[in-house]
Amino acid sequence: MFQKIGIFGKYNGIQSWESIDKLVQHLLTKHKTVYLDSASCHDFPHERYGIKVIERDQLYGLIDVAIVVGGDGTFLDVARSIVDNKIPILGINLGRLGFLTDISPKEMLCTLDEVMDGNYDSEERNLIKVVIETAGKTVFEQLAFNDVVIHKTDSPRMIEFETFVDGRFLNSQRSDGLIISTPTGSTAYALSAGGPILDPGLDVLSLVSINPHTMSTRPYVISGHSTVQLRPHENCNGAAQIICDGQVTFNITSAHRTTVTRHKNFIKMLHPRGHDHFELLRAKLHWGDKL
Repeated sequence: MFQKIGIFGKYNGIQSWESIDKLVQHLLTKHKTVYLDSASCHDFPHERYGIKVIERDQLYGLIDVAIVVGGDGTFLDVARSIVDNKIPILGINLGRLGFLTDISPKEMLCTLDEVMDGNYDSEERNLIKVVIETAGKTVFEQLAFNDVVIHKTDSPRMIEFETFVDGRFLNSQRSDGLIISTPTGSTAYALSAGGPILDPGLDVLSLVSINPHTMSTRPYVISGHSTVQLRPHENCNGAAQIICDGQVTFNITSAHRTTVTRHKNFIKMLHPRGHDHFELLRAKLHWGDKL
């Protein structure tokens, strides 16, 4: 099924090469063509295997599938950059069980053989797109797989902003911020802020306030086709920022208008056959543990 494999390492670049080394050796014995992502694997000793390290923007035109070796943060980084190339993605975790990287190093070679033979489950998940404008000009544009967050900076003061959905005024609030989350991101920052867990197959977005000043402010779920706009009040100058997946940040003022929509393309995630999202939730959240 898959002949040309792209391997991506940890998002922060700090890693042991043991798992990637085993992965490369195994794929080469299966007569696969292997490429390494230069952004995360430039220090890997690729010369010993005669494989190429390729710039990420060029890599996507060469591969049939992306294998991410790292944690959920690494997966988020790769998913944002790969979604428009419509390349399926598979996650191998290097530590704790992840919501996105759900294959352990001990099982990776056996699982990989099954996936390479076409024996896998797959699903499509939505991403969101954020566009920030000022004076009619776009000054920031980015994707997010988990969430887009408007958040206060280091100031202890709350920020004030208005939220509009499909051009209709929803509310005005004073809080530490607002999380606009995909179903994938509903088990991340949004969950710790009291948001609902959303089934990953849903095409929806959730709006979850962070430490709102009024207790009547509650999480709200909207259609994935909706357009959300955030408008900071005048007293937010220099005190607020937009954060995508906890990795990409842009400072905003009252002059900025932030628009969040579902991205036009979905990401295709590959899982071992029999993958059960409920089982993953039970393992991560300790549901069903005996007291």
